[in-house]
Amino acid sequence: MLHSFEYGTYTDSPLVMDSLGNIFGTTSAGGTNGYGRIFELSPSGRNWIYSELYDFTGSKDGGTPLGGLVLDSTGNLYGTAAHLWIELLQLRRCL
Repeated sequence: MLHSFEYGTYTDSPLVMDSLGNIFGTTSAGGTNGYGRIFELSPSGRNWIYSELYDFTGSKDGGTPLGGLVLDSTGNLYGTAAHLWIELLQLRRCL
């Protein structure tokens, strides 16, 4: 198991991995506002570090992300949320 989510929060969409081995995904519920979140799991030796990248508000950004994420060649993540096509987050890897 890489990570255990809090009660009522789960991921049921495909995960995506970047060239550095970081895994990105969404939860369709939970998060600060209850409308889902975008998360990252980063490898660290034999462990994984969980990071919360974005919490949906259920407002203009939609909520309940659907269908997983798409990662483009420059590190941007795209996806959909209920009733909206949205650009979820611009991620630039700064290592």
